[in-house]
Amino acid sequence: MVKNAWIQKSIIVVLCICIAGCAGMQRKFTRKKQQEEKPLPIVTTYDYPIEQRVDELYKKRFLFWKSWQGELIYRMDDSYKKRTECYNELMQNLLEMQKYLNDEKYKELEGFMVEIKSVDPDVKKINLTNSEKYRITQVLEKTKRLIDKRFSYSHIKDFLQLRK
Repeated sequence: MVKNAWIQKSIIVVLCICIAGCAGMQRKFTRKKQQEEKPLPIVTTYDYPIEQRVDELYKKRFLFWKSWQGELIYRMDDSYKKRTECYNELMQNLLEMQKYLNDEKYKELEGFMVEIKSVDPDVKKINLTNSEKYRITQVLEKTKRLIDKRFSYSHIKDFLQLRK
């Protein structure tokens, strides 16, 4: 009896050790790698002249406007949500472009913006007829072509200034 109890207890102890394992003990006594301190990055800022910043900002807004108007023309058959998003983005970029133009070009771009705004209610309609899609597409393609021609950076670089 005593032998059986001793054997049972030893088997239980062996099983407990096998189940629990020695991973905790091993982790406790292994050396941890020393972490190297990484040097902090050095950030250098430059003050660019205002003319150079205006040029870059205008180029960026012009490119964004061009891509959003092209996207709207391409997406005339899509949902009204996508058309509305494209329309809002292109108008926002036109307004940003306008901030960098002198008075003469500002007013010229304003005329194109009025023409694009004329299709605003139709673009945001849920269901468009084919004739409405065609008319809106024609207006958008015409204004895109003219704005691209008259307001590209090569034609406008002498008319740039920062408005407040």
